[in-house]
Amino acid sequence: MQDFNTIYELMENAFPPEEYRSFAEQKALLEREDYHIHIYEKQDKLAAFCAIYNLQELTFIEHIAVNEDFRGQGMGSKIMKEVITSSDKPIILEVEPPEREENAARRVRFYEKLGFHLHDFPYEQPPLRQGEAPLPLQLMSYPYAYKAEAFGRVKDTILQSVYGI
Repeated sequence: MQDFNTIYELMENAFPPEEYRSFAEQKALLEREDYHIHIYEKQDKLAAFCAIYNLQELTFIEHIAVNEDFRGQGMGSKIMKEVITSSDKPIILEVEPPEREENAARRVRFYEKLGFHLHDFPYEQPPLRQGEAPLPLQLMSYPYAYKAEAFGRVKDTILQSVYGI
């Protein structure tokens, strides 16, 4: 079992700083009953992790990251398929708008191939660090797309349950 330091190191390598909390705040999430980090090891190394909130109405994937030594081997797809088959609720995740950069567009296509739907409704991730600005992102959902009213409820659930707003 990998220690949290190793997981956080992968988080730092996989995401820009505005997309994850400080070490102490991120580690404190492990005390929550609805938050879990699923760890995937290969060759006695941390190959990937997936951080999930199991909320009452939905499953929210906060982070999924594959160690660069193991990318391109289908691990991301395998992890996402596990999440899909193990969840009995709709699954939601945040992505950068695909028009922002080619990597963002590639990530959106990856999730779309798995059956996720990209929403154009306005959404901002609240700042995860003191003094930072909200981050304009988009939500994707599985197994279906939401209409405006239902999207508003999903957005409110995430803002309250995940970000405490």
